[in-house]
Amino acid sequence: MRIDPKYFNTFLLIVAVVAASLIAYFIVSNRTAEKSKFKQRMFSQDSLQTIWWNNVQSDDSVKVADFEGAYVVLDLWSNWSDASLNSHTELAKIKQQYPDKVQVLAAAVGLRKQEVENYIEKHQFPFHFVAGSKQFSEFNMPGLPVQFVYDQQLDLRHVFLGYSDDRQYDSLRVLIKNGNHH
Repeated sequence: MRIDPKYFNTFLLIVAVVAASLIAYFIVSNRTAEKSKFKQRMFSQDSLQTIWWNNVQSDDSVKVADFEGAYVVLDLWSNWSDASLNSHTELAKIKQQYPDKVQVLAAAVGLRKQEVENYIEKHQFPFHFVAGSKQFSEFNMPGLPVQFVYDQQLDLRHVFLGYSDDRQYDSLRVLIKNGNHH
C-alpha cells in the first residue's frame, strides 16, 4: 500500500488520534478494573475495623470496632483534595442530622500534624481525626478520598472511591433511616 504524499500528514494524524484513543480507553478501563478489584479486596477482609488509628489531637488511638452500634464512616482524605473537603462537608451534615447514630473517622493522608490541626480548626467538622498515611499505603488504596461505610454491626456496606456529589451518600442515609426502625 502506498499513500500519496499529500495525504501522508492526514494519515499520520488519523493514526495518532486512533492510537491516543485506544491508550486512553485502556488506561480508563484498567483504572476501573483496579478500583473494582480494590473494592472486592476490601469487602473480602475485615481488618480495617480492628486496626488502631492514632488520634491527631491526643495521644490515644481508636478503631472502627470502638463504635459498634453506630454507623461508622472511615474516611481517608487529604487537604489538597477539593473532593475531600466537599465530602467532609456532606458527612458533617449527616453527622449533625444523626449525632448519636453516625461516627466519622477522618484519616489524614500525607499531612503533617500541624496541617491537620489547622484543617480541624478552620472547618470544625464533628469527626474523630486520625492519622491514615500508613494504612493508605498498606492497603494500596487507589486515590483520595476513599470512604468505608460500616453498619451498626460493623459490617462493611459501602466503599466510595472519590467524591462526585452529595447524592453519593444517599445509600448511607437510607441505611441509617432503615436501621432506625429496628
